[in-house]
Amino acid sequence: MEIEQNIWGFSPEGEGGLLYTMRNASGGEVLLTNAGAALVGVRLPNGDGTLTNVVAGYGSFAEYIDDTVGMGKIIGRASGVISRGRLTIDGQTTRLAVNRPPHHVDGGRKGFGARMWEARTEVNRVVFALDSAAGDEGYPAGLRTEVIYDWDDDNHLEITVVAQADGATPIDITAAPMFDLSGEFTPSSVARHRLQVNASRYVAMRGDNVPTGELLTVEDTDLDFRSEREVGDLDTFDGLIGERGGLDHWLVVDGWQRSILAKVATLTDPQSGRTMNVYSSQPALHLDSANAMSGSGARRNECEYEDHSAIALHCMALPDAVNQPDFPSIVMQAGELYVQKTVYEFL
Repeated sequence: MEIEQNIWGFSPEGEGGLLYTMRNASGGEVLLTNAGAALVGVRLPNGDGTLTNVVAGYGSFAEYIDDTVGMGKIIGRASGVISRGRLTIDGQTTRLAVNRPPHHVDGGRKGFGARMWEARTEVNRVVFALDSAAGDEGYPAGLRTEVIYDWDDDNHLEITVVAQADGATPIDITAAPMFDLSGEFTPSSVARHRLQVNASRYVAMRGDNVPTGELLTVEDTDLDFRSEREVGDLDTFDGLIGERGGLDHWLVVDGWQRSILAKVATLTDPQSGRTMNVYSSQPALHLDSANAMSGSGARRNECEYEDHSAIALHCMALPDAVNQPDFPSIVMQAGELYVQKTVYEFL
């Protein structure tokens, strides 16, 4: 394994922006930056020796600083929604920063994706670290987080999140890459991808994107990916997908067991022949078809990303778990070690 580190730019505060390139024996590359601990790209070798990037991203460090869509970044302290920015732990109610009134979403006004992370290399891995003080975005304890990216010669990208707090606090930290296994990043390309998910239930949501508390069957809905099927033209769905203008849904992983890595999903592009298997220790998969790309200014190589031009498979906890007693808890106690792992296997 070869790891290159280069200065990629500077933040407005003068902090150095780094670009890491991890290169394996087959020539496959993973690109990372310390802005949001983001996954910038995954370049996979073609038969002729050229590389195709299968992860949506930007071409410059400045764009990661100005980013408004969380492109490939780490989401935290808590991903998803926390209803009305309110949580109660051990009888103590805490108010979090509200960034999508009246709710707290993806860590608040300045979540982990908007931070500059410390960075280091360790043999065959890149490690990003971040300290978040008590009171940051309203959270009730200090937190130390490390995100570890491992890339091996078999094209397995392993993302491990390790965190520890000095008091009781909710923690749900996830990576947010968006994929097109053909490298085209067009709605028509994403539509032809085939998807299979090991999930028989989905999280029912209210109109304001807050869970009702119900976990409903996917049977007879357009969220039934238990058997592999084409993603399809996301503008043509009338059911649950149509209600949200594309994929923006949480599926509950069948047979989930805490701290156990299990297969979650398989994504395939018939045209390129590429397949990606997803494994995780998290209880839910958030499917997101980049529904807010158009007009965001997000672009690569002067080409603006369109809505539905990539598909995200984010492994995470169930949304608003702190306010839903029947959902697996995301509250960690002082000194308790939070460890979650997701593996993207490219074939």
